[in-house]
This record gives sequence, C-alpha cells and structure tokens, in this order.
Amino acid sequence: MNSHRDNESRNGRGRAGRRPLRRAWRPLLPALVLMLTCAGATVGSAAAVAPDAPDSLAAPAVDDRRLHLAAVELVGATRTDLATVYRYLPLRPGQAIDQAALVAAVEELRAGGLFRSVDFYTRPGEGRGQLVLVLEVVEHRPDLRWAAGNTNLDGWYLVPAMVAFDNAFGDGGNLDLRWRIGLRHDAIVLRYGQPRVGDGRSYWNLEAGAGRTERPYFADGVEFLHGVDASGLTFAFGRHVDERRLVEFGLDVATVDVAHHSTAHTRSQDDTVDYGQEIPEEDLPPAIREAVGRSARAAAHLDWQYDSRPARSTAGTPTGGLWGRAKGGLVVQEGRPGHATLEMDLRSYRAVPGGVLAARLRGQWVGEAAAFHDRLYLGGLYSLRGFSTGALSPPGGDTWQWAGSLEYRSPILSDARGTKLAGVLFVDAGAGGAGDVADPYTGMAVGAGYGVRMRVRWLDWIGVDVGFPLTERTLDMRFQGHASIGWSF
Repeated sequence: MNSHRDNESRNGRGRAGRRPLRRAWRPLLPALVLMLTCAGATVGSAAAVAPDAPDSLAAPAVDDRRLHLAAVELVGATRTDLATVYRYLPLRPGQAIDQAALVAAVEELRAGGLFRSVDFYTRPGEGRGQLVLVLEVVEHRPDLRWAAGNTNLDGWYLVPAMVAFDNAFGDGGNLDLRWRIGLRHDAIVLRYGQPRVGDGRSYWNLEAGAGRTERPYFADGVEFLHGVDASGLTFAFGRHVDERRLVEFGLDVATVDVAHHSTAHTRSQDDTVDYGQEIPEEDLPPAIREAVGRSARAAAHLDWQYDSRPARSTAGTPTGGLWGRAKGGLVVQEGRPGHATLEMDLRSYRAVPGGVLAARLRGQWVGEAAAFHDRLYLGGLYSLRGFSTGALSPPGGDTWQWAGSLEYRSPILSDARGTKLAGVLFVDAGAGGAGDVADPYTGMAVGAGYGVRMRVRWLDWIGVDVGFPLTERTLDMRFQGHASIGWSF
C-alpha cells in the first residue's frame, strides 16, 4: 500500500525503465522540432522576397517565422477527451507558442493530476511555422491511499484507508470511499467531486456519509462525552474569483441522532462519578437533555476566503501573506426554531529572524436556538491550549466566542526536503459566553506554552503542544498536553 505521491513517482520510474532511449532523447525533441521549423520558415521567407526588395515588403516575413500550435493530439487515453484536457492545459490550437510556454503548459497539466503520467513531444504541422503537440498519457486506476485533512468543527483527522479512482469517468471527476477518524470523531464517506468545471475556476463536491462524534462537555469538574450520530448528504459549489479569492456555497441535509446518555471521561474528586459511568437521560444537563433523540437537520452556508500566502515556507509555515474567511449560515432542525451562524477568521504570517511569526484571530456566533452540538466550546488545541477541550464553556455550549493566538515557529532539524523538526512557542487568549445559560467561566482566559512538530513522509506534520494556563482554571490541572496533526492554524 502506497500513497498517491509514491505511486506517481514509482510509475514515472517504471516508464523510464521500459523505454530508456526514447525517454533519454524525448526532452530534446521539442527543441529540435522548433529549430527545424524556424529554419524552414526562414528559408521560405528568403525565397519569397527579392534581394533588392524594400524593407517594407520584407516585414511580413518576421510574422511568418512565429510558431503557432496547430493541434493537440491525445494518445493513450481510453475515457478522457480533449475537452476535459483543456480544463487543465493552458494551450489552444491557433495560439503563438515557444518552447518555454510549451514545457510550462505540460507541467501545469501534470500538476493538475488528471492523468497518472504525462509525456509529450511535438511534430511539424501542415503549414509553415506550425506545431502539433502530442500528449502520451496513462490514465488513473483505482488505488488504495491514506491522507490527512481538516474540518471546521472537528479539527484535523486521518484517513487510514481510502479507495480512490481519480478521473473515474473521463470527465475529470474524482471518486473515493474513505474511512475518516479524528479526535473523538469517525465516519465513512463516499465522495465524488469535480475539481475544475467550465473555465477551470469552479468546482463542486458531493458527499454521502455516516459518522459519530463524541462531544465533550464539563460539569462539576468532570469531563463527559455525549455521542452524536449523523448521516446524510453534503454538497458544495465554489469558484476561484481570482488567484487569491474564493467563494463557496454549501448545503448539508442529514439525520441527527443524539444519544440518551452521557459517559464520564474522568472521575470526580469526591468519587461520586467514576470513569466510564453512564449518566442517564433524566440526569443530563437541561441543554443536552432537550436535544436527545433523532431529528432531521438542514444547513446552508456561504463562505468567502482570501489567501495571499506564498508557496515558499519555513518550518512548514508560509513565510508571509494573509488567509481570511467570512462565513455565514442558516440551520433548520426538526423540532427546533431555525438559527443563523457567523464566523470571521484571519491569519497572518511573517518571516522573522530564525523562523516565522504566525498570528490568528477568530470570532464566531450562533443563534440561541442552536442545539448543543451546533454551539461553540472554548478550550483545547484549536482555541486555548493549556485548557481541556471545551472546559471553558457551559455543558450546553456558548453562543458567541473569540480566540486569538500568536506563535513563533522555528526549524530545528532539516534534510534535503526541508525542515524535518520544528519548534513552536505560543500564547493563546479567548473568551466566550451564552445569553440563555449561566457560564461557569467569565472573563478572558490566557494560556502559553511550547510544542514540537515533526514531518512524517506519508503524513506531513505531526506533533504535540504543552500549554500552561495563565488565568483562572476550572480544573485542577497545571498544564495540558495536546497531540496534533499539522499546525493549529
């Protein structure tokens, strides 16, 4: 079992092994064809103009020497047509072309991942100064992969097993079935998506999935987990307005089943609650008890994103630029009034001596009609390190929240691929509240600490953060450790 990246590398070596002479000469073919075509155009122009002709008559010969793409031919594709290829290849018949533009265009096609491998060569066209681009491709087959990803509510997750079939039907769409696991979350998801639609700047995804999330909450100093099962369909359509801006509309329709009991995840200090003890429905906090049972739920969102971060990075972090989001939504759930949601998120990166300074500020709000599993919880890896996940919110969750982080990230060890081990120093701050329930913790909370990140070849970055609370804490814990996949932002 190999990752998709490994498969691509292995396939490239395999093709080279089968045709060593052809592969050795192929990089020179475009240059040879260009030279011969230019030479032919020059001889033809010289024969057409008399030696004593004035300069005004000789001028059109310069335009004749320009090379143009006459056609693109596709070899080796059994289910993909040129119309699909043109969404990934920035070349069209009739346009002027040179060797640099030709090579860059083919590299962009390769980077798009439409095919398993792409080779190319050129040959003269029928007319003078014309070229035909021949693409030799190998299409994808179903393969087994693993991956990592991120969701807005559940944080980072792993995909330890995924059956994927890229460009499954020859139209550029990608099909996969994945098992997703994360912090107190797991799901099975069947996904089909078109990464490039129309002019190549739009995309859409459709998912059908079923999963379970263990929602943590704290009551009387004890951490409890409450299971929430959900199954349904998710659709998203987005468009890249330009190189930096993205707009997306999403729709989610699901059946939500909230368990009738909670499970203690820690012991109480007076031993009245033991680890693993089930708390029946009648003893649940009111905000959770009112949400138990099965109900239908529909949610829609509109998301605007801005990204000016460069491709270069230090310690796995962009060395400059901004990433921002403004997201609004509407949720309708059976048996409850509808409610709105709003999120604002801004992240900044700046290269400084020895590393990168990263900052984040995020604010969120949900309507008071939201069930506990749609509300906000403060504390943990993605908001306030130094505090347990959700420890700074009431059992039923907050309706508003803000959190900010400042991090200094610096490389420690490097190899040929870049930073191998990195360190981080951080300060987190935040606050939250709800207008309809009492909040056990009021005021701003602050935590600080350090962490390490290690780059793993098949997973990218993993690590651990250790945070120390600098303000009043609801639990008798002097520090809190958080394991992570990737960076916190």
